[in-house]
Amino acid sequence: MKAEENPGTTARHGALSAAARWRLPFSRQAWRGPAGSWIGAGAGSSMDFADHRNYMPGDDPRHIHWQAYARSGALTMKLYRAEVSPMVDIAVDVSASMTFTPAKALRTDELLAFCVASADRTAAPLRIHAVAGRKVAMLSVEEVRAGRWRERLPALTGETGVAPVMPPWRAGALKILISDLLFPGDPFPLMSSLVVGAGIGIVLAPTLAEESDLAWRGNAELTDCETAAVRRQRVDDGLAERYREAYGRHFALWREAGRKRGVLFARVPCEGALAAVLGGEALVAGAVEAVA
Repeated sequence: MKAEENPGTTARHGALSAAARWRLPFSRQAWRGPAGSWIGAGAGSSMDFADHRNYMPGDDPRHIHWQAYARSGALTMKLYRAEVSPMVDIAVDVSASMTFTPAKALRTDELLAFCVASADRTAAPLRIHAVAGRKVAMLSVEEVRAGRWRERLPALTGETGVAPVMPPWRAGALKILISDLLFPGDPFPLMSSLVVGAGIGIVLAPTLAEESDLAWRGNAELTDCETAAVRRQRVDDGLAERYREAYGRHFALWREAGRKRGVLFARVPCEGALAAVLGGEALVAGAVEAVA
């Protein structure tokens, strides 16, 4: 009998297949950061000439602009655009709704592994946090790469049904939130936090088709996956229609907040292979781009 594959291994396979076709949108701006392989906005040693300034004692004579000296007699220095690796900060929502079904838990793990693989391929300095309500915990990047992060996840208990508090984003970083966004409240404060200090903000929302509609009718006993509170409810066509409308309005508000704040927002279906579904809304929204 074939042994059951570890969920972390399954997620990694899906993520690597996706990372062969797509990557995070690194080409959307020039980056500042540690030395690396991306053309940035600072002065450095890449081959792209950016500007010049007056020579100062101690400057590297290899960068003296000798042609300008021949014309003017003044020593000036060539400045080149810096070669940098963009910083990548990731926050993954670990509230109970994110593991509501095995498919949703897998898609969440795949999205996290995809973001890590994409960052690794550019040698980007990486930082990852788990968030749940008012609790935030830093995750080991190595354990995330190995697919063991859920096993080592600290208990993040606190208020339920509230927007997660964001980690301390690094200025100028590419900042990614992976969350289903199934909590009440105004989306603008959270979206605004993703663009503080410049950089790029991205929200990737794993979405279950079954969450958008009430496909059953009659008396039901409903259990809140976050609080375990039980509610008895009769579901009829009228209630189902109101639910569909409220669900649609909820994500319309998030999409509008992303548009106004300049955050790249995409819902990522939990159904289908990650490599296939990233070519839909995520690509259209600019949250991913094709691998060159």
